[in-house]
Amino acid sequence: MKKFFLLCGVLIFWGSCKTSPTFVAVPFEPFEIRKIVEKGIQPVVIQAGKGVWPAVTYKELSPLRLDAKKIKIAVLGDTGCRLKESHGKGSYQNCNLTQEWPFPEIVQSLVKESYDFAIHLGDYHYREQCSDKKLCSGYTNSIGYGWNAWWDDFYGPSQALFKKSPVLLVRGNHEDCNRAYAGWGPISAGNKKFEDVCTETEPYQWIEIGDLVFINFDNAAFEDRKPTPEKQKEKWIQALREISNRITQLKSKKEIWFIAHKPVLGFVPVGAQQEPSAIGEYLKVLLEETGLVKKIDYILAGHIHNQQLVFSQKDLLQIIVGHSGAALDPFGHKITNKKMISTTDSSSRFGYGLFERKSFKNWKFIFKDVKGKTDLSCTVRNKKINCR
Repeated sequence: MKKFFLLCGVLIFWGSCKTSPTFVAVPFEPFEIRKIVEKGIQPVVIQAGKGVWPAVTYKELSPLRLDAKKIKIAVLGDTGCRLKESHGKGSYQNCNLTQEWPFPEIVQSLVKESYDFAIHLGDYHYREQCSDKKLCSGYTNSIGYGWNAWWDDFYGPSQALFKKSPVLLVRGNHEDCNRAYAGWGPISAGNKKFEDVCTETEPYQWIEIGDLVFINFDNAAFEDRKPTPEKQKEKWIQALREISNRITQLKSKKEIWFIAHKPVLGFVPVGAQQEPSAIGEYLKVLLEETGLVKKIDYILAGHIHNQQLVFSQKDLLQIIVGHSGAALDPFGHKITNKKMISTTDSSSRFGYGLFERKSFKNWKFIFKDVKGKTDLSCTVRNKKINCR
């Protein structure tokens, strides 16, 4: 009788007469991802290989030719299905139920939209641990950090997204060196393969489209829950100062977007009433110290599992899109005040964003639900917002 067990997210069958395990990977057709990098669009082809992980082939780079004046962007973030255990407790979504994990449906709604490219704000993989006997039996082949888990959580459901347009891919903390990094390589800004050596912090990407600059900043390893240790602080200061100096050296006016997984500003629900509580502004302190805070027009992030528009006394505008699949952090009610606007009033208010540029520093932000119905529409002029 054959026995099986799980190793790194890949199902292994062990027969009584066999001397080595047989890896059974999810079958799939070869597919291409057109990822946006600093020098243009980098096509990468992923196809079944001889090993546990698929083979990766990089094709010739092509220019990113877009009209900055009329650009339209689709935005999503934090998309994986949460299967996580900590301190003896489990946090599980039912990955087979759309109402609990709607990322595949969100992709189908999103690709019906008209847009030039998509931005994924990180945290692609969430299927980490699951020991609940009733629930976990349905995920036998896709728990852990292996290929099957990555396929079920991201690469599989994203097939239509890859075909639709190029994608700007941001690294989340779930893709750091301690977690699901093995599956991150082909969608990183570098020409990496699966299981390549992990880099704790990858170089930022400066993506310039006409008078628009998108800075893809890797802060997956940034400690956002306590003050930055002095030994780590200098590393982050150096990276942010380099960006600040580069902006200063620009010879013409540019609209600057700072894009990272972890936000500079934001709120999380706390207590029985789920009232908003501000996150620590540890990253903001570093942006202020480097002078970068005054040079950024818009900040875009995920990480917090809801939708937010956040304002501050420093005239910063933080946009958070972290409600595209992973279990939500709902506020219990819609919020519209001088500090924040959020539609994430319940644990089922998943969705995505569409950002359409109207003119220099002026945008229309539309936030939609799973089925593509508009939840919130905002006009933004020089960081001043009017929503309905």
